[in-house]
Amino acid sequence: MDDPEFTPDGFGEAEYMMEKALPCPHCRKLISSVVIVRLLRGRVNFVSSLPRRGHMIACPLCQGILSVELGGI
Repeated sequence: MDDPEFTPDGFGEAEYMMEKALPCPHCRKLISSVVIVRLLRGRVNFVSSLPRRGHMIACPLCQGILSVELGGI
């Protein structure tokens, strides 16, 4: 990512190491870890049965979203 504002330090809540390096589908670079970012519901205009929290899994190099899950991992 060519954004000068981007710094991988402090990005996400946790980092998980992978048993084997795999290519990121966004930047195509080999990654050996993923970053977990917490999601918090900000607002809904109706009574929602959706979970209030979730997690997003992202590439630590390009910050591309790899997966999103509501309710927890």
